[in-house]
Amino acid sequence: MGSDEEDRGPREFEDATFPDQEELLAGLEDVRLTPAEHQRIKNLVNEDLDELKGYDRRYLVVGAGGGTGAATRRGTVYDRLDARTTPPAVAFCLEDYGLTPEEIRLWVRAFDILCGRATHIVAVVEDFDGGYVWEMGLLFAPSYREKAWVLKRRYWDPETERERYANGMAASHVELLLTGPRCHEWADEAELREAVDRVP
Repeated sequence: MGSDEEDRGPREFEDATFPDQEELLAGLEDVRLTPAEHQRIKNLVNEDLDELKGYDRRYLVVGAGGGTGAATRRGTVYDRLDARTTPPAVAFCLEDYGLTPEEIRLWVRAFDILCGRATHIVAVVEDFDGGYVWEMGLLFAPSYREKAWVLKRRYWDPETERERYANGMAASHVELLLTGPRCHEWADEAELREAVDRVP
């Protein structure tokens, strides 16, 4: 599965206060874009997302990025969903649309648009330390919750489990996602592939 450090990925949000649902949605509305940024979003909506229209199932896959083991496992989920043919399906993620780390102001707006285009939002969760935790907070919003599926990593050691999910603010806001019928736990890559297959 890789080393602990590889699995955990970046910890830049470790000490950040996790915003509540109202703050997240207000932040989404408060983003003021420059004309160039606005054009980037228009291009995303009018051109880049046009290809999604021909698919009955559209899976937005969220989770850890970068070069970590967690990102590799997220890629496994992406590939399995994208390979579905009955009904025709496509997987996509924020990175597919060329947004760079320097364009962080656009990520929240783009994420909101992609959630709207998706029929299913599939979150691959291995801890509450990564930069994707804000995405989980947005998924808690009622407009997204009904199409959100969570593939949550389970650790064999209870102490490790507590440590990986120790961000109490994050846990309180996504509790429904992590305990509901659309949350499937996995402990290794074989179980992860089985969990993906439970997502319709």
